[in-house]
Amino acid sequence: MGLGLALSSMLFAQSATEDQQILITSDAFHRGDFATAKKGYLQLYKETHNIIYAKEAAISAASLGDINTAVELAMLYKKVTKNNKDLSINKILVDGYIKTGQIQKAITLLERIRKEDKSLMLDSVLGALYIGEKQYTKAFDILSKLYNQVHDEDTLEKLITLYFIQNSQQEAADLIVSHLEKYGCSPGLCQKSFNTLVQMNQLAKAKEVFGVLYHKNPIVQNAQLYIEVLVMLKEFNKAEKIAKNFPFNRRLLLDLYTAQKNFALASKQAGLLYKEHRDPKFLALEAVYTYEHLTAHKKLSRADMLPITHKLERAIAERREQIRLHKGRLDVQDAFFYNFLGYSLIESGLNIRKGINYVKVALQIEPKSIFYIDSLAWGYFKLGNCALAKKLFLGISKEDIAAQPELKAHAQAIAECQ
Repeated sequence: MGLGLALSSMLFAQSATEDQQILITSDAFHRGDFATAKKGYLQLYKETHNIIYAKEAAISAASLGDINTAVELAMLYKKVTKNNKDLSINKILVDGYIKTGQIQKAITLLERIRKEDKSLMLDSVLGALYIGEKQYTKAFDILSKLYNQVHDEDTLEKLITLYFIQNSQQEAADLIVSHLEKYGCSPGLCQKSFNTLVQMNQLAKAKEVFGVLYHKNPIVQNAQLYIEVLVMLKEFNKAEKIAKNFPFNRRLLLDLYTAQKNFALASKQAGLLYKEHRDPKFLALEAVYTYEHLTAHKKLSRADMLPITHKLERAIAERREQIRLHKGRLDVQDAFFYNFLGYSLIESGLNIRKGINYVKVALQIEPKSIFYIDSLAWGYFKLGNCALAKKLFLGISKEDIAAQPELKAHAQAIAECQ
């Protein structure tokens, strides 16, 4: 038992005097035991009818998060004392108004409070309420003054919101860049700022600011954001040089090699990721990138395709077991792997019927995919089932067929099939 609780038990057990009760209750409040403080002040008010104890009980209730009790006691205090200027009581009433959706009442009362209390926290709350009530001029005035004093991220985000509401995107971008260069950013703000600058197509600004952040503090997140911008700008050599400083983050390298279409290195990274995480999707990617690398140099034979299809089948089997154990479900990336394996088996002639079955699974996940429909139709064409192949191709529009050279070649071959 702590000293405060021991003192409380001893004094109340001996019918404590009012002064003793005040000592105990005040001690509870300052220790952060607001429940005991509220109970103590309510008891004091009940015994003495001294309205000051009702006020202290209201403050304790508000500190505890019991806004309903706090507002009830605050209203009682105002009614008894006729005092409309008590800051503590008015702040409690503001919380009550906000909670019950009486925003304009909260704003009016906060504006009155600000004349006597210049708390920066009040400015932040009032600025947010102005935004909610679409009083954008007032919001910008109070929040810009607040930001110039504290340069905090919460106020920055409110100002960015106001700029977007007013279609002042360039001002928003400039403010983001200025803040990040001068004050840095938390991981959350860094990511939000990155997304915002990319969304506004401000890639040059993003490159500049995230380059500064990376060189000041070369941690993984700063490196990753900087690399992403460099990849978007197709500055692959610079991105790769930075990525190699973070060998523990293989996913970063995998994405980079894929963006460069360097499938040999992408396949190697996918294989290393599989060994580290035992995630079958990386095993499947290793097979896919091996295929992409080899086909860039030659036409693959059945012998070339065998190890690729075997690796994909192993990955799919492991993925099924993973889903069974964790009660998950197949996703769109799984659909891609099923179709890739199925089409590979069909096109190479290794096992057309088995390939068709894999493609059917892909279509269960994404039934409208024109590429998976094409794979299935091509499988039936390879089996000589021209009628079914033609029927399936009716589900692909002429525009889509014309836009894809492989679909166009398949469509022509199937159309000529007898």
